[in-house]
Amino acid sequence: MVILIKPTSYDDEGFPLRFLRGVLPSNGLAAMYALTKQALAQVVPAGVATEVHMLEDGLYRHAKTLAQLYRRFPEPGTKLIAGLATVQTAQFPRACDLMDRWQAVGATCVIGGFHVSGSISVMTDGVHDPRRPGIPCPQRMPAEIQALMDRGVIVFHGEAEERWPTVLRDILRGTPQPLYRGGLPDLRHAPLPEYAPGYFRGNFATAIGTLDASRGCPFLCSFCTIINVQGSRTRCRSVSSIIEDIRAACERGGKAGFFLVDDNFARNPEWEEISDGLGRLRQQGHHISFMVQADVACGKVKGFIPKLAAAGCSQIFMGVESLNPKNLAAANKRQNNVDQYGQLWQLCHQHGIVVHAAYIIGFPHDTPESVAREVEQLAQLGADQASFYMLMPLPGSEDYARAVAAGASLDPDLNRYDSFHPVNKHPLMTHTEWYATYLRAWRQFYRAANIVAALKRFPDRQTRLQMLRNYAWYRWSFATERAHPMISGFYRFRDLQDRRPGTAVLSISRYLLQEGWRHLRYVGRFFAEFYRFQHIVLETEFAPLLAEKRDEMTGRLRGVRDWVRRTFGRIMTRQWLNNFWVSYARNRWRLLLDPRTYHWHLRMPPYALAEVVYTLRFAWLLKRLVKLTTT
Repeated sequence: MVILIKPTSYDDEGFPLRFLRGVLPSNGLAAMYALTKQALAQVVPAGVATEVHMLEDGLYRHAKTLAQLYRRFPEPGTKLIAGLATVQTAQFPRACDLMDRWQAVGATCVIGGFHVSGSISVMTDGVHDPRRPGIPCPQRMPAEIQALMDRGVIVFHGEAEERWPTVLRDILRGTPQPLYRGGLPDLRHAPLPEYAPGYFRGNFATAIGTLDASRGCPFLCSFCTIINVQGSRTRCRSVSSIIEDIRAACERGGKAGFFLVDDNFARNPEWEEISDGLGRLRQQGHHISFMVQADVACGKVKGFIPKLAAAGCSQIFMGVESLNPKNLAAANKRQNNVDQYGQLWQLCHQHGIVVHAAYIIGFPHDTPESVAREVEQLAQLGADQASFYMLMPLPGSEDYARAVAAGASLDPDLNRYDSFHPVNKHPLMTHTEWYATYLRAWRQFYRAANIVAALKRFPDRQTRLQMLRNYAWYRWSFATERAHPMISGFYRFRDLQDRRPGTAVLSISRYLLQEGWRHLRYVGRFFAEFYRFQHIVLETEFAPLLAEKRDEMTGRLRGVRDWVRRTFGRIMTRQWLNNFWVSYARNRWRLLLDPRTYHWHLRMPPYALAEVVYTLRFAWLLKRLVKLTTT
């Protein structure tokens, strides 16, 4: 039996980040699942039963299944292999703790992913790239990885496509090596990522697949681990197999929605052939929608944006990183030209493509004030969504190699290397200022006015509905779950019996108080977001009518008929309600203590009744919108 596990990370109190519903599936886990099925067919004799499970530690139901499997062992006659796959640096401590448990029941444990591969590539092998001379390397195995090998864990460096059958064969024979190297294999004949039956069912807010059509990136960003793990030369999968796989998905499920997770699809030499193939599928009547990652110079690639749109691309995730040219130069991100962003994003909007900007906070020239200005500029230039990260020297990057060689003060806790915690010193900000700037960027960008402006750029209602779903996910993640959307989900679970070893003891009474307060926050945040999105939806769904009749729907009420029209009419807007409640609240304690404010109480009932009606009408409308975005 092979159990492929994607570990989660711990929060600051030692609880694993775990959710009832996830959002983004793991392409790496799906790739390993397909490879494992293929490899077992090669190395296991005919007639011997095999089982392959792919499970995410950060999903509630998956974690329960993992616990059930754990209780099965040791099991006579079964060889158990636990593969910790796609392990990022922040997930490494949790992966180590999970391997302790599985080794205790007799499992052979294997670990791979970006932390292992990146650390070995930079700290053991060294970076040999004439375009990046002088990157220091101690030429030693990282201590945390050596410790794993010392306790019998098998370490896998690189990509598994060509070496995974050898690893499984050696384990079954009882002769595994402590370290395997997969290198940078040819992907043309590798199986495409595949998700196990039941992987999505009841575990994700929406079932969106993933696919890596290529790996590698030609650019030289100093903070990036990609080029040191997957190489700077782009390696591609078979175009025909990609198109056929998507065709099969359409015929199987009626449509195909997926994320092409290539680190830079614009630099895939076969992007045009893939786009044309998807375009032909759409012309045949198949419903296809996908998002890609690309650099902000992709607009210079002839026909890239129009062909993506014709293929069904709905969103491009772009590595903007900063709007300060000095910061970009410091990070070797010289391909970014800030003056061209607005024109490129306008082109995307003309073709119905949503712009999702990746933005890093903590470059050398960043200050709280400069970041606030740039976040505002980001929205004004036309970024529809943004994901914010904190700059840090991630193991596997050039920045990390130089920081270690320079003896820089780095946080020793790998769990914090998630791009959402400060782990190194900033020249112009304290850790507190840096983190506060990061949190403020989320609130600033995702305020209601910016969301409404972005939605109004897109006349297609289905695009707006998908954007609304993403906005709800992002706002809920950073405001309620207090986690980055890329690792977050919906409804958090915290198990008192499953905490990080060495974490301070938490009494049952204190735990129950925390859980009670957390759920009260859930209720409060739900209502806050409900009314915030009520305003956003009404401003966009009724935008054409409001443009004509906004004067009739604003200002003070002009009698009963006016109230009836505003409350029960075809057009709804919160502007008149919001204006009243803001004015009402400005009186504060005077409403209770000063008799001269009685007229405010007399004016309040029709507005309160209108709120009840609006709440019921919006709840009905919201139900329809949710159905449209999930079917």
